[in-house]
Order: sequence, then structure tokens, then C-alpha cells
Amino acid sequence: MKPFGPERGRVLFAYALLIVEEVALLFIPALMGLTVDRLLAGDRSGLVFLAGGVIAILTSGALRRLYDTRVFAAAERRLAEEIALGLSPAGIRVARLRQVHELIQTYERSVPEALSALVAGAGSLAISVWYDWRVGAAALAVALILLGMDRIYARRMNRLNRALNDRTDQDLDVLRSEDAERVRSHLEAWRRLRVARSDSEIGVYAVNWLFLLFMILGVLVLIAQPDATPGTVFAQMSYVLAFAASWERLPVFTERLAQARDVTRRLASTTSDPSDP
Repeated sequence: MKPFGPERGRVLFAYALLIVEEVALLFIPALMGLTVDRLLAGDRSGLVFLAGGVIAILTSGALRRLYDTRVFAAAERRLAEEIALGLSPAGIRVARLRQVHELIQTYERSVPEALSALVAGAGSLAISVWYDWRVGAAALAVALILLGMDRIYARRMNRLNRALNDRTDQDLDVLRSEDAERVRSHLEAWRRLRVARSDSEIGVYAVNWLFLLFMILGVLVLIAQPDATPGTVFAQMSYVLAFAASWERLPVFTERLAQARDVTRRLASTTSDPSDP
């Protein structure tokens, strides 16, 4: 089962608008650096271009959000109806309705955040190479290390989310049993899994930022040279910081993606025809 059927084209269009918006945002630090250098030279013309660019990006972003909210709301309504009118046991349908909401939230919020981070990270890396290849090389080395760690983290998230969703499927049956000990055991297992997932996310987040911090400090030493202009230093550091910030959302997206994959698999089994072989 794919989470989007009739909405697929509109969802892809919403993502395309987001990518265009993020590419436009990449030029803001360079424009700000140019504006700073012009202001120091007594020229204020850069302020007009900077203000116009920011206003245009803010306006397009607001219009995009108005559009994609309606697209994803329609998709959630359709999927929820398919689940609610399905033939699965009531407990499974209740669990799936909750999971449908989480799934749509992933595609409406987490995927756009990941796309924004990808464009910002890749674009900042490319522009950093253009400014100084040594800065780009340092950023690329850190990126490869963080991607390797993320693959390990993703496997753990797959296991934890699968176990959590198994618990969610059992919620209604456990409550109907009216067995106090079974309820306590069920909730305690749920608590342990949630804590384990959160602890893993915090751990990988902290390790990521240790690598990024060392990269930022090293880059600062490289670019803060006596012959560098303030605007150039500002622009370069802006791109380095944007590159670092793009990794901040990676652990969260990896966890949400693991959840979305597991939920999609469960929805497929729930909505499939029981007569199918």
C-alpha cells in the first residue's frame, strides 16, 4: 500500500514548491554579506534587494503552506475512511486510525523538514567549496561520518518503532481484558520502549553536534584571516552554520521515517482484501 493515491501529484507539487523556496533561501547569506560590504562602503542599495528577497520568500512560503495543508488533510480523511470502514477487528482499526494521523504528519511536516535540511545542507556545502575548498572538504568529511552513524541509528529505530506499534495494536484488547496486572505490564512495556527511543535520539543528536562543533571551530580558524572582509567572513560562517543546522533534524526524521515505513506496512495488511492469496 502507498499512503498517497489520488493525492500523489499534488503532494509532489507541494514538495517541488518547497525545494524552490529552499534554493532561494540559500542566496540570502550571500546577499547579506554583499549588503554588509556595501554598507561599510557607504552604499545602501543592497538593503532594497535584501528586503525584497526576504519578503518574496516569506510570501511564497505562506501560500505553499495554505496549499499543502489542504492536500494532506484530504489524504488523511481518505485513509481514515478506508480504515474505519474496513473488516479488521475493532482494536486494530482504532490503532490504525491513530497511526494514519502519525503517518500523514510525517509526510506533511517531517518530510518537508528533511527536504529543507537536504537542500540547505547540500547547497551550503557547495557554496562553501566555492568560497574555500578546504572548508568544503572538512564539511564533506563530517557529513560522511554522520551519515554512517545515522544508518546504525535507523536500524535501531526500525526495531523500536515496530515494537511500539505492536503495543498500540494491543491497546483495546488489553483494556477489554480488565486484568489490572496485564494493563500495568502493557503500559510499562510501552514506557520502556518510549524511553529507549528518546534516549537513542538524544545520544545520536549529542554525538552529531560534537563532530559539528569541532568542524565549526576549525572552519572559523581557516576563514578568519587578516585579509578577509567582514562580509565574506559573515557569509562563509552563515553557510557553515546552515550546514551544521541541517543535521539537527536528521535524527528526528530518521525516527519518523522508520515509523512511517512500519505504519505503511500495517495499513497495507489492514486494507488488503482478505480473499487475496
